[in-house]
This record gives sequence, C-alpha cells and structure tokens, in this order.
Amino acid sequence: MIQSMTGFGKGEATISGYTANAEIRSVNSRYLEINVKLPQSLSAREIEVRELIRQRIGRGKVSLLIYSSGVQETPDLAVDEDSVVRIKGLLNAVRKAANIRTPVKLEHLLIFKDLFRGTTTEIAEEGEWVAAKVAVTAAVDQLRTSRKAEGEALMTDLNGRIINLETLLERIEALSRSRTLEEKSRLRQKVSEILNGKEVDPARLELEIVLLADKLDITEEVVRFKTHDKFFKELLEAQESSGRRLNFLLQEMNREANTMGSKAFDAEMSHLVVEIKEELEKIREQVQNLE
Repeated sequence: MIQSMTGFGKGEATISGYTANAEIRSVNSRYLEINVKLPQSLSAREIEVRELIRQRIGRGKVSLLIYSSGVQETPDLAVDEDSVVRIKGLLNAVRKAANIRTPVKLEHLLIFKDLFRGTTTEIAEEGEWVAAKVAVTAAVDQLRTSRKAEGEALMTDLNGRIINLETLLERIEALSRSRTLEEKSRLRQKVSEILNGKEVDPARLELEIVLLADKLDITEEVVRFKTHDKFFKELLEAQESSGRRLNFLLQEMNREANTMGSKAFDAEMSHLVVEIKEELEKIREQVQNLE
C-alpha cells in the first residue's frame, strides 16, 4: 500500500528512572534524509538512532528530536594520582623555566580537570538509551501510521483522476477513428482538385493518401498510453514503495500525450489532449508526496 512522505509521530518511554520523549516528522524529498537532535548524554548513539529510522522509512526528509529526563546519578569521583604527579611536574618545569620561586600550590592544580576520574555506572547510561530507543520506535510507528493514512487519501484521489484519464482517452480514440475516415475522404477530394482532371495512377494515389492518413493515426500512442496506465494502477496496489516508478510512468504518459497532440487534426481532439495533460500534471503533483 502506498504511503505519503508527509507525517508526524511521537513516543514516550520510562525505563530505569529515565523518561525519554521522541518527536519525528517527515516531508517530501527525493531521497531519505535524516536529521537527528539528541541530548548530549546520547550523542554517541546517533548512528544507532539513524539506523532505527532507516529500517522503517524508505524516503522523505525526516527530522527527529529526542529529549530525556530522570534522576542523574552523581558520579563517583576519585583522584587520578598519575595525572596529579604529571601536572605538578609540568608546572614545576614551567616555574623553573620562568625563574619563578613561588612553589606549586593546590589552587594551581585545581585549574586542571584531569585530576579526577569519574566512575558513573554504565547501567544508568544503558537505561537512558533503552528508554530513548523505545520512544523512537513508538514515534516511528506513529509516523508510519500517519503516512499510511495520508497515502490512502492520496490513492483515492489518484484513482479518481485515473478514471478521468481513461474516459478522456476513450473519447480521443473514438474521435480519431471517425475522423480518420473523414480525413481520407477530404484528402482524396483535395488531391482531385489539385490534379484538375489530370491522369494519375489510382494505386499510387491511394498509397499516398494512406501514408498521409497514417501520419495522423494515434493508435500506437493510445496503446502505449493504456499500457502505462495499467502498470500505474498495479504499482498503486503494490506493497513496496513506488513513488519514483510512478513518477517515471507519468513522464512516459505525458510523452505519448504530446505526440497525440502533435497529430491532432481538429480543435476537439486538441482540447481533449490538453485535458489529459492537465490531469497528468495534477497526478504528478500528488505523486511527489508518495514514498
């Protein structure tokens, strides 16, 4: 079933004292573009978050925002003795090089952040990530539901427009058949007027008339148009995303319509071709929204 590329979803999860909220929205794009905003504590998980989206969304410009809250555990701090010795040695070297007699004091050392090491438990970090992952999954599910609902509405509209296309094509085809005979008769009369009683090979004359009439025949274009139309409807019912293939078919259908327009030999047929092209443009605008 086709899906729109436009939609919105959100999810929330609380695990191990952490509450994560995720909001995701998507708009039209030729490819899959993912923009993720994470809290600093989850910045290392960006690749995993992107993969969660990539597994479920095929196309569109996707924006995801995650924010989390919870009781943050105070990290257990310990003095990094190696760093203290190293920094003190460096400060003494600077003091000696600058010929400063003042000894290194505690306040000089406390300027440096490397004096302490934290031992925050990985369990707390994992709890925040699990909460965020569940929230993102729920948000993506809601986004897909939203995109599917809009896709169904688009499909209803597209089916109606396709029926209109087929009706216009039938009118053109019927008009072409009736007018082709008239055109052959008109050509014979016109040739007779030009020859003004001069002798001419009847077989040769008939051949030339047939060749001229064939230049106005749109049978091939109609057949190809119907083939594209049939495949278009099949793609609308397909399970996989087909927005790009539908767009390609519309280009082919528009090409056939242009050829029919160039062969049109009266105002009524030209008007019908214009209507087909207008309908194709409306369909194209809708297809741009499909995944």
